[in-house]
This record gives sequence, structure tokens and C-alpha cells, in this order.
Amino acid sequence: MKHEKEKAYRVKSLSQDILEHLMEDNTIYRHEDLKHVIEMLARSVSDLVTLYTEREADHETALKGTISKMRIGYNVLQYKETSKLVRKQDKYHQMP
Repeated sequence: MKHEKEKAYRVKSLSQDILEHLMEDNTIYRHEDLKHVIEMLARSVSDLVTLYTEREADHETALKGTISKMRIGYNVLQYKETSKLVRKQDKYHQMP
């Protein structure tokens, strides 16, 4: 049960990190990237509902899968932010 609680807190932490990225005023995301993040979050919510409504589910595996989906969504946002900073630092790259 302790591992499940830790994983649940990890899900909460990732969701807060995603919200922080999305609330930044100076970052613009492409429509496709946001669609991908929304898909991963929707799948995570579905996994959690299934986890807590079905008695015979493997909770640890389900939580690992949920965390993986949330990390994918977070990484999409993080990658866009990091690549934007790299482009700003690259003096040979022409900005549109």
C-alpha cells in the first residue's frame, strides 16, 4: 500500500508540473503537441478510474502505466520549452 501511495503522489506531482508549464505566459505550444498532451492525460484519468472501480486490478502496474503516460505528456511540454531555449542560444539558427 505504501508504494501505491507514493505512486499516487507522483501522479499528483506530474499533474502539477504539467499545469505549471501550461500556465507560463511566454511559451507557445503547437496545436498537435497540446492534443498529444490532452490524449495522455485523458488516458491517465481513464486508467485511474478503472484502477479504483475494479477490485481485481494490478494496482502497481496500473499506476506505473499512468505515471508513464503522464511523463510522456510532461516531456512533450518540457521538450518544447527546452528546444525553444536552445534555439535562442544558437546564434547560427535563423529565427522565423
